[in-house]
Amino acid sequence: MRPCFTGVIPDSLMSFPRKWESIFINKGGEIEAIKTKRILVLSYRFPYPLIDGSRIRIYNISKMLAKKYQVDLLTINEGDIAIEGIREIEKIFNKVIPFSFNPIWFKINTLRGLFSKKSLQIYYHHFNKVQKWINQHYTEYDLIFCIHIRMTRCLREIDNIPKVIDFVDATSLNYQEAQKNSTGMWRFIYPIENKRALSYEIEILKEYDKAFITSPFDRKYLLDNTQVSDNKLVVIPNGVKDELLSRRNKHKEENWIVFLGKMDYMPNIDAVIYFANEVFPLIIKNQNNLKFIIVGLNPTREVLKLGKRKNIEVTGFVDDPYEYLEKAKIVIAPLRFSAGTQYKIIESMALGKTVVTTSKGARGISGKEGKHFIVVDNEKEMSEKILALIID
Repeated sequence: MRPCFTGVIPDSLMSFPRKWESIFINKGGEIEAIKTKRILVLSYRFPYPLIDGSRIRIYNISKMLAKKYQVDLLTINEGDIAIEGIREIEKIFNKVIPFSFNPIWFKINTLRGLFSKKSLQIYYHHFNKVQKWINQHYTEYDLIFCIHIRMTRCLREIDNIPKVIDFVDATSLNYQEAQKNSTGMWRFIYPIENKRALSYEIEILKEYDKAFITSPFDRKYLLDNTQVSDNKLVVIPNGVKDELLSRRNKHKEENWIVFLGKMDYMPNIDAVIYFANEVFPLIIKNQNNLKFIIVGLNPTREVLKLGKRKNIEVTGFVDDPYEYLEKAKIVIAPLRFSAGTQYKIIESMALGKTVVTTSKGARGISGKEGKHFIVVDNEKEMSEKILALIID
């Protein structure tokens, strides 16, 4: 798997005057400057630290754009943003405009969206304070690069400058598949939001000058539901950091089966509960010295409960999650619904680990079953495959 996000911006470029792209001497011997095109990136979350796939993607795409253009970042965030994070991000961006809000206001925004026919997500992330800043400053830019449909409500009345969007993945696809295994209030939200999200994604695809997405599968799903031309939606695949490729075999393997992911994200929550309930008991009947370790920040109450069971550990946030992957005998990604490309899988592949996943976990990756990973959707068969791999 070839990483698409590679390379480091030289310190000399970082210290170069950012408001000019180049300086040259004209025929009269005078110094002239060519002004750099300005891009405003709108992000629905602060892209640092790099603790999940969306942040990694936002960070690296912005880093690549900043090599050629003057890039400013407007970002919203649930809760406070650490000063250290802002300082780190300022190394990439010309200017950072951060807006942080108490998480309760995001939920209040969502309630307002219930009376609309639009996706609840665009209400969840819409704030008048942010809208006011955009209305006052958008004319200063040559292009607006919007991250996800969640930020698009801010731009619905702006049509006199180019706009592009990174869908990241097909959100409606994720919701459509989540309906089957949803519980609690999500049993009522997913059927409504799925239809709203798809309808809104199609609207945005038609409105924007260009759109990007992580995987060919998600791209086909959206194009099959609209009449836009094929070249309107472009795949920018996810990749891994170069340093992962040089970390192999630093740690001795333990009798661990490891899952890595953000543990307040519904597909991940469902995946570990499914594995702990349906697959892992079949495994420890035959190999009771194995541990199932769930690694990732913000574990929900449901996930924490799993950690009370024998042979299961829930770590929460760890400084170096890749150490757990390196020590694992098997890395699993038993996702029963998902969209886009799973960083947890391609990062494990980069570390040379054996990955067992499902067809839905693997479909955003151009790998071959049996060669790059093991794909299995039945719990009994999954347990048998894992046991065979442990022995092999």
